Amino acid sequence: MMLAKEWSEKLTSVAKQQYMRSPFWLEAASRKLTWEEAVMDKPSIQEAVNRLDEASAGVLRAFYICFGAGPVSEERLFSSGVQRAGLSGAEFRYGLIQLQNAGIVFALRKGWGERLYALPSDGYMLWHAALFPIPQLSAADTGYGQWEQRQEDTPHKSLGRQLLSVWAELARSGLGLTAKGTLPKKTATKLMQAVTITEEEMMSAGWKTEPEASYNIVLTFILKLSMHLGVVTTQENRMGWNEQILTKWLSEPDYRQEFLLLQWCQKERFEGKPGMWHAMAVLARLEPGIWYAERDLTEQIKRHGLDAIDWDRHLHSCLDFLRLFGWMELGRTEQGTMMRFTMMPLLLQEPFVNLKAVHEPIFIEPNGDLFVTPGCSPLIRWELELIADKKSDDLLSIWQINRQSAMRALAHGRTTDQILAFLHAAAGGVPISPLLESSLLDWGKQEDGLKAAAEPYPLLPFDPPADCQFLLRSSAGALASCELMNHEDFTVERFLPELDRVPLSWLQQLRSYHHSTRLEILEQALSWQAPVQLSMDEAVVAFVPARVDKSDNGWRVTGLLREAATIREVCLTPEMWQGMKLVAPGVSGFV
Repeated sequence: MMLAKEWSEKLTSVAKQQYMRSPFWLEAASRKLTWEEAVMDKPSIQEAVNRLDEASAGVLRAFYICFGAGPVSEERLFSSGVQRAGLSGAEFRYGLIQLQNAGIVFALRKGWGERLYALPSDGYMLWHAALFPIPQLSAADTGYGQWEQRQEDTPHKSLGRQLLSVWAELARSGLGLTAKGTLPKKTATKLMQAVTITEEEMMSAGWKTEPEASYNIVLTFILKLSMHLGVVTTQENRMGWNEQILTKWLSEPDYRQEFLLLQWCQKERFEGKPGMWHAMAVLARLEPGIWYAERDLTEQIKRHGLDAIDWDRHLHSCLDFLRLFGWMELGRTEQGTMMRFTMMPLLLQEPFVNLKAVHEPIFIEPNGDLFVTPGCSPLIRWELELIADKKSDDLLSIWQINRQSAMRALAHGRTTDQILAFLHAAAGGVPISPLLESSLLDWGKQEDGLKAAAEPYPLLPFDPPADCQFLLRSSAGALASCELMNHEDFTVERFLPELDRVPLSWLQQLRSYHHSTRLEILEQALSWQAPVQLSMDEAVVAFVPARVDKSDNGWRVTGLLREAATIREVCLTPEMWQGMKLVAPGVSGFV
């Protein structure tokens, strides 16, 4: 799976301009949006979905439910997607071509010709909401009667906060590796103490132990994530910090960190599990901070026909996934499960992306207690982890800077002046109490006698540049070595061979033909996997032929008859309809 910006890097500017000439992007193009902007813009996505023809909409809905964000082989896409969409093979292929020509679905060539289809994984939730609209759920009844017996699960700290704790412990313990290229057991133990996630919880939430992993499932996951973010690197027999990337990451506000982590974790956990993508896309529409009843959500899903997958199983898997990383709280009542997001799952579809983080200052007591509110910058929290001892980590967190923590920081390369300057800045410019300043100066006089630690703490700028933005990259996996196919190859002629040899009268209007001509038209439809229109008993219906059986007494055709919202298999003889028309998707319309 790849993110939209990674697809963009594979595309030429000419290709992206051609995408924006698709009728699906008419409004977005009139607003001068680029392809990268339009494909991730909520109003533009809704406008594009409104402009999709029946075939394109059917293909895209089938793709989303059957395969998530992909990738999927061409064989699987057609074998499962055609049936799900209720389209003929030709209609399905035409719809797919339209989506490719708009840069909504991409085709890639793998190896010696195998073709894969995929779409930008970070846009999945936005497109899903437009393709499968459901009413906004009402908040759960929070009256005394409903919640009297509520039992809430103890929520985890958010994954971003846990990463920060692990990295700080890694800075304190050192990044050296053993001769086998692994962290010493003592370091690994301390890192595990910095997280609240347990092995049992990860396995219960569906995570698998990686083959030949050197650590338990939790530490393997944390280190893999840290290296993917680029914060931690491996060089010969030791790890190292990428201070530039670490600064960018910690410059992001908490809400954006959690959103980026959700994107990465979805890829890791949901790959090959379209049902979880589907369930998560529905959950992501819930407003953060509001309690909802699971049964209300399930009722809406069933009412709108979105429960074709094993909804209950996938929903509970997603709830376990979200709770594991502190992104959702669960409550149990006699009426069932209640849920509440603690993060912004659809960050990019809201104005949140344009928010400027306003960081709240810390409050410093003369005894060295440091009170930290939820709006504190992650950069400040990072430095507090290194120069102070954490006393509590709740909605209001408390650190304490004392002789032991100060001496540890001095041993890892900090100076008294740096600590004092940091505290002054973190407190919003409020002067530090003379008592605490005096204590720090006294402890600093002893630093000359300290044996300097082998690894100084990373020293990050307290006020990084405004454009210091972290860019997440996906683990492209199977797509990394694939060649993106030129969308200009996707033309109608590719799946309607010899179109110019078919009599125009067959394509233009409903007409009555001799039985032999009717057979020719049906055989042409079979070769194209295309439907025909039939007038039967004063009604016009769509018919997708599957096979023709000939005998001495004549012939009959078996296929799918589409009437209104129903599809049924029928066997017809030529005298059972009056007029007919061959339908060439993209040429003679749809039925």
